[in-house]
Amino acid sequence: MAETSYVYAGTVRSVAGGSGGIFRQTAGDQRWEALTNGLPDETQVHAITVHPANPEVVFIGTTKGAFRSADGGGRWERLALPDPEADIWSITVDPTGCRTVYAGCGPVGVYRSEDDGDRWKKLPDPELPDRVHMTFPCRVMRLDVDPTHPDDLFACIEANGTMRSRDRGESWEDCTQDLLRFAEQEKYKSRIVSQTEIEGMLDGPALARSAAAPGTVFLANRMGLFRSDDRGAHWHDIAGRPVLTVDLRPRFAGLAA
Repeated sequence: MAETSYVYAGTVRSVAGGSGGIFRQTAGDQRWEALTNGLPDETQVHAITVHPANPEVVFIGTTKGAFRSADGGGRWERLALPDPEADIWSITVDPTGCRTVYAGCGPVGVYRSEDDGDRWKKLPDPELPDRVHMTFPCRVMRLDVDPTHPDDLFACIEANGTMRSRDRGESWEDCTQDLLRFAEQEKYKSRIVSQTEIEGMLDGPALARSAAAPGTVFLANRMGLFRSDDRGAHWHDIAGRPVLTVDLRPRFAGLAA
């Protein structure tokens, strides 16, 4: 199985009906296989992460907790988070050691494992200002580790901006203030369900750090693609249009929708 390459896709329940789940396609094939062994019924998948050192190991974040497969999705086991059925929206593996795993959830929170996902700790509350009042709890949509400074952890939030940790999640700093200056301009204002037009600038579905340029972070949000060259302290618009995802890491393919 190790010589076989897969593409993974995760889904949630649609408005029109139907169930969510995770599916696998063998590279070069046209068929999708539903991977259900060990998962609760109607599992809705938010995130898929293939282990960077072992493609047989796959992590998924779902509405019913986080799960791990050691055989490419053939069978799943629930991970022992302090809150076993937490709503997990993001999972990332520290590329420098590959044993440390982070999981982001909604309401906003982060868990960390230092033994490949066997045991977990819930990290301190980031205590970000409650700037946007959505119709759902804000959630950590993407986490990423700086490989040149592995204690540095970055996260983007739907819909409350960005944050970073310089100590592997033990404490957090708000990286949102500089994004708010964009919302002073008309073209960066957007409100769909909240009480404020800064909603669009703080609605971030994706974030990625650059391995080639230490300290550089890319943030995709509803209003564009933004780059920080100083670890999230200041941001620059580099796209001028909405961007839904950004990823700078080579990896086995996986997506969640």
